[in-house]
Amino acid sequence: MINVREEPEIEAPNRLVVKRRPPVEKARVMGMLRITIAETLTEQRWTLEGRLVEPWISELKSNWARTQAVRRERKCVVDLTGVTFIDKGGEKALAELSKGGAELIATGCYTRYVVQNIERKKSDRAL
Repeated sequence: MINVREEPEIEAPNRLVVKRRPPVEKARVMGMLRITIAETLTEQRWTLEGRLVEPWISELKSNWARTQAVRRERKCVVDLTGVTFIDKGGEKALAELSKGGAELIATGCYTRYVVQNIERKKSDRAL
């Protein structure tokens, strides 16, 4: 059973009245992910900013699949400099992008660690 706090009821025409809500500590913080794609003749650069979690992982995968035909033989770079958090699903999605030929760029301690693990696993599979 979720502990709920009573909220005062405000009566007004055309206003939705919320009598109960979950406490703030139970609320889930999802965050956002910005995906920017810049294209040149030789390169497609993806810049990711924010949290790499669901539902944004699905959005990233669908954009990756949708732009596959446009990419063709061009180099693809995924810049993770602005990423603040990556969950396990995000790590799997980045591994798929790397397997698909993307070069992952990371600068922060955590994102570098994630990218190094992806690259290490990729090279272990190649052996």
